[in-house]
Amino acid sequence: MKRILLLVLLLPAFNYAQEKQESTPGTVVTEPKLTLSFYSISSDPAQFGLSAEYKSKHLSGNRNSSYLLNISAAALDYNNNIANFNGFGVVVDLGSRTYVKKGKWNGFYAENFISYGNLEFSSFFGESGTTYFEGTYSYWSIINPNVGYKFMIGENFCIDPSIGANWKWEVKGKGDIDNKNINNLVIRAGVKIGFIF
Repeated sequence: MKRILLLVLLLPAFNYAQEKQESTPGTVVTEPKLTLSFYSISSDPAQFGLSAEYKSKHLSGNRNSSYLLNISAAALDYNNNIANFNGFGVVVDLGSRTYVKKGKWNGFYAENFISYGNLEFSSFFGESGTTYFEGTYSYWSIINPNVGYKFMIGENFCIDPSIGANWKWEVKGKGDIDNKNINNLVIRAGVKIGFIF
């Protein structure tokens, strides 16, 4: 029973890594399905992390789509008109992408994410350096659209610049954080450099 359960759990992993398509009778083509990328985004907060793009069904004659998961370290400058403070934390994005050109996995695309970010602030400030500032800033976002272009370099490498916006639904700041000092609608610009498996 344990062997059968293990086999059932492992089968999706083999399918996750690659899919097979019939190109001509008697010929089976293995098509890569997973792209792993390092990425950087300039925004509030700034992000640097790892992205995974998993292709969904290959729709011949239709626009292809994929699922994305981004996990990143994040940094945010906070200014309360007294001093500037740096916060650090994590942002997680889960979303989907649709390529504009039918039947292709590169070129122009549009995407949207559901995001969650959490950043911690902790520092001393003031002339004597004895005043302590601490707090937590966190947010959710479901309106997080981007447009971009995926350039292929050979068969297995890609460069993926994008630009978009993020409307953050802020959780009430904790400690010394006041959300009125942080913009909840921000522009995003970033780039991914990836390898396709």
